[in-house]
Amino acid sequence: RDPLWSRGLGDVYKRQGEHITGDYPVIEFTPEDEFNTLTDNLSAPGFGGLLANKRVSSTLKSLDIHNFQQFSVLLKGITEGQDCPDYDLINIIGNYDIIDYEKSDVILRRPGKIKFIESLSFINTDKMDLPRIFRLTSFLPLVIADDSVKKAFEDKEITGFTFYKPEEFSL
Repeated sequence: RDPLWSRGLGDVYKRQGEHITGDYPVIEFTPEDEFNTLTDNLSAPGFGGLLANKRVSSTLKSLDIHNFQQFSVLLKGITEGQDCPDYDLINIIGNYDIIDYEKSDVILRRPGKIKFIESLSFINTDKMDLPRIFRLTSFLPLVIADDSVKKAFEDKEITGFTFYKPEEFSL
């Protein structure tokens, strides 16, 4: 469970890491400025979530990963005034507490809730039945992904994600 990406779901959902029920219309988002480059994962000020090209959802599905939801997003007027329907808001379902707090260099907001990260170390997860992608319980915006996800993203040249080994990640 080495790689992870740092752009998480923020405060978009009331119950982060849980399945969201109900029917939702297409989410319309108008950025303040045009994007210079449309990567497959967009960081959009004021929009706290994993805003990703549909290629990301398609790649996760091709890996037979099912613990995520996607909600269609229409990016309004993003390039030369044109709308773009190619993005989703992705909700990664499931969170696990796999941090080895004795070996990690973190500052806690309160027990079990991380405020700052200098480096992470995970417990031995060999005997745990973990999904290949999930959120970190003590810091829900972080998404943990195994090497198969990282490799698939690299093979498909998916852009806008940064993968880190836990000990190399800081925030």
